[in-house]
Amino acid sequence: MKKIVYNMDLCNACFKCHTACAKVHSDKEGLSCRKMKRVENPVTNSFRLITESCRHCEDPTCLNNCSHDVFSVDPETGFVITHEENCIGCQICSFVCPFDIPKFANEKLVKCDGCNDRVKAGLLPACVEACESHALHLIDCK
Repeated sequence: MKKIVYNMDLCNACFKCHTACAKVHSDKEGLSCRKMKRVENPVTNSFRLITESCRHCEDPTCLNNCSHDVFSVDPETGFVITHEENCIGCQICSFVCPFDIPKFANEKLVKCDGCNDRVKAGLLPACVEACESHALHLIDCK
């Protein structure tokens, strides 16, 4: 099983991961599967931007709560992948995800698939490849 891990201490909020994701997933009209999130620190009165995407849970609530077989787990990579042709737009997956990851934009489901096809071809996910600060890594969790 593979995971994309994120070290926010190394992230410089350059948005290159976000841009690379949007480019690879151009079928989603330029939408990125990664979210940029502003995290406030009230003690220091400061903030930082972090990036988030699907955590590809071992027991995915999106998959377990979808009655239309929109999600499956790739047995080789462990990534939670989508079968958008089955999606009816009910957005249950978005409501049940504890990380608020699946999103809908222009009536399309937007969720990270770990660049599953790229990884199976021996390449890195687009976001990991684009991250010059090495804040994102692909690891094997066997």
